[in-house]
Amino acid sequence: MGYYTNMLKDTAVLKTVNGSDADGRPNIVALDEIDCKIEFKNAITTNSSGEEVVSNGRLYTESVVKTGDIIELKDKEYKVVNVNPYYPIDSSLFVINEVYFA
Repeated sequence: MGYYTNMLKDTAVLKTVNGSDADGRPNIVALDEIDCKIEFKNAITTNSSGEEVVSNGRLYTESVVKTGDIIELKDKEYKVVNVNPYYPIDSSLFVINEVYFA
C-alpha cells in the first residue's frame, strides 16, 4: 500500500510498449490493470521530443508508466505523451506519476 493509494479510485488498463513490429504497430509486452485518478482536461504539455502537444487528459498513478505506453480507458486507447514523477516531501520511497495522454 502506497502513500497515495487511498486517492486512486479509478482504474485503467496499462499496455506496456517495447518498440514496434514490422508493420509499425506498437509491440505490447504487458497488460496490467492499474489504480489511478483520471482527469479528462485538455492541456498543453511537452513530449519526449521537446514538442508541445495537446493532451486529452492526465492521470495520477503509483504504477510505472513510460512515454509511448498505451492507456485504455472505457474501451478507448490513448498514447502516453509525457510522464512527470512526484516524490512526497516526507518520504522518497513512494512516488506518484502524473501521466499525460492523447
